[in-house]
Amino acid sequence: MDSMMITCVVACSILACLQTVMAAGWPAGVKTPWFCHDLECPVYTVNETNANFETRQYAPSVWVATRVSVVNYTRDANRKMFYTLFHYISGNNSRHLKIPMTAPVVRQIDPCQGSNCMSNYTEHFMMPFNLQSNPPVPTEAGVFIRSLPAMTVYVRSYGGYGSEELTQQNRKALVQDLQAANKQFNQDHYYTAGYDGPYAFIRHNEVWLAAI
Repeated sequence: MDSMMITCVVACSILACLQTVMAAGWPAGVKTPWFCHDLECPVYTVNETNANFETRQYAPSVWVATRVSVVNYTRDANRKMFYTLFHYISGNNSRHLKIPMTAPVVRQIDPCQGSNCMSNYTEHFMMPFNLQSNPPVPTEAGVFIRSLPAMTVYVRSYGGYGSEELTQQNRKALVQDLQAANKQFNQDHYYTAGYDGPYAFIRHNEVWLAAI
């Protein structure tokens, strides 16, 4: 067996393992991160941690999502996306199934590449582990099921309320830290992850950049 075939076999074995892990949830005896607040949250392993960022390997996962395209992202747009997905888990689906809330709420942002143009914002709720392989079909226009592949992301964590200004401050800081560490990352889009309800006093937010 040549080296390329061995590499492919190993890669496929790792992917199959990650897919199995995600379907089953976190391994028995492994406590989920505190900021998941005992909700189901996506399975990952930590590859590296330093004072500025953490490198995580996420397993493949299935989410329900919705998207808006806007010039200026507002609180109203944020609220609209959240409640559209909340309606899905409240029964606005093909099985009229009430689905438990998971964490985090993940938003993918594809920024406008010019002036006065629209950026795309895609908000996601993770499907619980028992529905990962067979999620109910959305019944509301603009809601869709999305599979995210296994991916490595660089993560910067921060507190406070996840305002757009605070998000951008931390995204720029993460970009600078990754460039200083000679890390390669996707600059076409980034992710935010929010773990807390609106009335939580201690808050945990994250910004992710995907490794390449």
